[in-house]
Amino acid sequence: MFNLNKRVIRQALDLSPVATIIVDMKNHPHLVVYVNQSFEALSGYDASELINHSWSELSGTAEDQDMESGQVAYLQCHPRLGVADQICLDMLPIYHQPGTPHYWMGTERELSPADLDEQDHERDALLSVLRDARMHLRRLDGRDSATGILNRRVFDDLFERDWVMARREKRQLSAILFQVDDFEAYRDVYGRHAADSCLAKVAHAITGTLRRAGDLVARYADDQFVVLLNNNDAATAEILAARIADKVHGLSIHHPRAQSGRFITMAFGAASTVPSAGMASVQLIEEAGEKIGKENAVPQGLSVC
Repeated sequence: MFNLNKRVIRQALDLSPVATIIVDMKNHPHLVVYVNQSFEALSGYDASELINHSWSELSGTAEDQDMESGQVAYLQCHPRLGVADQICLDMLPIYHQPGTPHYWMGTERELSPADLDEQDHERDALLSVLRDARMHLRRLDGRDSATGILNRRVFDDLFERDWVMARREKRQLSAILFQVDDFEAYRDVYGRHAADSCLAKVAHAITGTLRRAGDLVARYADDQFVVLLNNNDAATAEILAARIADKVHGLSIHHPRAQSGRFITMAFGAASTVPSAGMASVQLIEEAGEKIGKENAVPQGLSVC
C-alpha cells in the first residue's frame, strides 16, 4: 500500500471530468470549500462564487438537516445564464476520523442507461448552452475564460493607456512574456479541461507573485502569459520572471511529455524601455518574445522587494 499526498489528491480532483463539490459540515453555516472545474462548467458558477458560501442557500436545504449517505441533492444552475435547470448530486460522507462525517462530497449523479438514452441529447445541448454563455460572459467582462485573468483584448487597451502615460512622464516600462513549455503535448495527453485547469494554476502563481496594484497580467496567447511592470528596469523584471517560473515548477503539475523534466515549466523573456514618440507599444512585447529562453537565470546579487 502507499499513501497519496494532498497535492496529488487535489490534482486528481481538479482533473476529474466528474463535477465535484465538497461541503464543510463541521460548523454552521455549512460552507462550500471546494469545487472542481467540471463543476464550474456544468453549473455556470465560478469557483469564487461558490467557495465559502452557504450550502443551504445554494441547495435550498435546511441548515440543521442531517444528510444520509447516498442522499440526492439539487443545486440550481447560475441564474444569469437564463437556463432554468438543476444539477442532481449524489452526496457521500467524508470522515476525518470515525464518527460523524466532517465533510460531504457531491458528485454529478450518473443516470441509468434508459435515462441516458432519453436525456443524452438534451443534456449535451444544455451543457453546450451553459459553457457558451459562461465564456461569453467572461469575454464581456474582459477576462479569459480558462484562467479568469485579463484577456488579450483588454490587456492591449490597458497597455496602450500605460504606454502613453509612461511616455509623457518619461517613465520606464517592463514586459515579461511567459511561454508554458510543451503545452500542446500536455493538452494532447490530458485533454482540454485538464489543460484549462493547468493554465488557471499558472495564472494564479503569476498573480500571487505580483505585489503592486499597477502591474498587469493577462493571457496573451494559447500558451503565453504577459506581465506589464510599471517603473521597473529589465534586471528587476528578469528576477521577478525567474521567481514566477520557479513557483510554477514548484506546483509539480505532472507532464509526462515534458522535454525539460516531469513537470510543467515556463520559459520567459523580459524587456524594458522608456517609451519614445517614435516607438510602438507592441515593440516592447516583441522584444520580450525574442528573448524567451535566452535569459532564464537570475542575475547574481539582485533581489526584488
